[in-house]
Amino acid sequence: MNIAKILTSSKTIFTLKDLELILWLDNQAVRNYLYQQKGNKVLKNIYSWIWWIEWKEYNKLELACKLRLKSYVSFETALQKHWVIFQDYSSIVTIASDNTISKNIDDIDYQYKKVKDSILLDPIGIDHYWTYTIASKERAICDIIYLKSGFSFDNLKSVDFEKLEEISKIYNKRTILEIKQLKNYA
Repeated sequence: MNIAKILTSSKTIFTLKDLELILWLDNQAVRNYLYQQKGNKVLKNIYSWIWWIEWKEYNKLELACKLRLKSYVSFETALQKHWVIFQDYSSIVTIASDNTISKNIDDIDYQYKKVKDSILLDPIGIDHYWTYTIASKERAICDIIYLKSGFSFDNLKSVDFEKLEEISKIYNKRTILEIKQLKNYA
């Protein structure tokens, strides 16, 4: 078994399926490999069926998307990353999901907020990086207004309001109206 394939991967978080694809092995062979590797301290089990390379820093956003497969990073986390809000949310990662749950791993709160499937599964305004998906600033604004009416933003200078209005069409009427009001005040 070639551990170098895992170590040179651009991923920082690995599921069983990831390891099957990287190592070109079936599920049982990967499970046997992980069992044999327990004492080697190369792969560390961070949560249930998720591993990371012990001496490497893992990507919190990648972990967030691996914990719930139908999810993408959004809300305060995406807004802070896109410089739309300035508050420090480094101890919380907020994610859009098909269920509202919270998980605490390594002193980071992963907060999954339920949005309707018609919104969650619509690809408009979702940016795909190699290891995770994140809402564009316009999509994150729509997401947060959808769940938190009257949310206050710090910096709307770089927001594309045409794109924002286009994305808002997948949300409810209240969200569409708040987006129109936001455009008038910006």
